[in-house]
Amino acid sequence: MKKAIITLLICVTGMQTSNAQSWWNSKKVKGNGNLIKEKRNVEGFEAISLEGSFDVKLVSGNVGEITVAAEENLLPYIETYVRRNNLILKFKDNTNIRATEDITIVVPFNSLDAISLGGSGNIESFKAITSNSIAISIGGSGNIKAIVDAKEISTAIGGSGNIILKGKTETLDCAIAGSGNIKAYDLETDKVNASIAGSGDILTYVNKILKASVIGSGSIYYKGKPEKIDSNSLGSGDVINRN
Repeated sequence: MKKAIITLLICVTGMQTSNAQSWWNSKKVKGNGNLIKEKRNVEGFEAISLEGSFDVKLVSGNVGEITVAAEENLLPYIETYVRRNNLILKFKDNTNIRATEDITIVVPFNSLDAISLGGSGNIESFKAITSNSIAISIGGSGNIKAIVDAKEISTAIGGSGNIILKGKTETLDCAIAGSGNIKAYDLETDKVNASIAGSGDILTYVNKILKASVIGSGSIYYKGKPEKIDSNSLGSGDVINRN
């Protein structure tokens, strides 16, 4: 699981670098103010990657049909496709899009094993995500808010965004290497492995085992009555009981 978290951090950091490089030599397009909705068909997927400033809503419904709400002249520049079971949501490469209205994408789903965000957009689930294992990562300034019912959850932040979780899990692995926060007081967890190497905070609820490592100014706050706590702090942050 530690390897999985490291991989997540590398991936989300790579998203930021790629987006910054493509911005410089890009076609500039400004929204015309005419907001419309467009239905699109996509193949089956088990993961979602958002690489733009969209608001993505994960809902119940007809899986395989997503709805994009955006200004009419911007729709051709919004890409929605599946690659290796991963639903990609992004602007076309080499474009600099300036929307004057919010861009919203509604995505019905059955189950997911990964959610990643590499921009300033937001992802929110309006039904529980059920899975044996799910990885949730942020490499930008956006937020992910999810209801999750999974045996194992791994989360990673490499930017200033926030991950907000509700639901239940047996094991929560979380890592921060930026200024973002993981807020999971409403996620009932048996075992938590938490690591901070930045200024962000982790807020968690744990019943049995808490393993915590802090190398930075961020802190790990916990609720619940864990039977065992194994903590190590090498920065100005700390592990704090919030009961």
